[in-house]
Amino acid sequence: MAVINLIEQERQLRRQLERKARLIGLVWGVVVLMVVAGWGGILLYLGALQLQSARLQEEHTRLQPVVHQLQQAKSELNALQPLVTTLQNARTETGRWQRLLHHLSQHTPSNCFLTFAEMGKRTDPKKPMEVVLRGTADTQETVGEFMLRLNLHPDLENIRLDYTQERQLAEGVPAVDFQITAQVKGTAVQSKEEKKDGEQ
Repeated sequence: MAVINLIEQERQLRRQLERKARLIGLVWGVVVLMVVAGWGGILLYLGALQLQSARLQEEHTRLQPVVHQLQQAKSELNALQPLVTTLQNARTETGRWQRLLHHLSQHTPSNCFLTFAEMGKRTDPKKPMEVVLRGTADTQETVGEFMLRLNLHPDLENIRLDYTQERQLAEGVPAVDFQITAQVKGTAVQSKEEKKDGEQ
């Protein structure tokens, strides 16, 4: 009868089982380490988020009075805006009339005397403001020269002679009374539709 050595086979089988058990233990150990590392990373990330949230909340609380002051300043500025606009418009208009009066003082001929000036006259809101000048000159040519000098002013346009009337001053000195009207550029009031068309 043949003798079969089962001991060697059992040993090999035991070694294989031990290797498999070690391999499974190693795999389980790696999985457990990965899970622990993953949970640790998540917990650290959540802690960092909470810390950042707390810092942001603290910053928000610290900046709240500044935001309130800014909102209050903005509301005050909005309340003052109509006054600022009015003052800016008044400054523009004052500058315009100062330039015109300076021009008249420098460019009125020596034999021409202004007796009346009406500035800002407006007969129709859609048309520009008008300046009406009345005066006395020694000749018709002086009136014409005055009109030519008015044409040099950058704010005036459509300068027209309304009338001239010859008369005699004391001691038989001839004189010419006149009235000149000019339009002021850029003073026509635009309707909302015209403003929209101009912006496009």
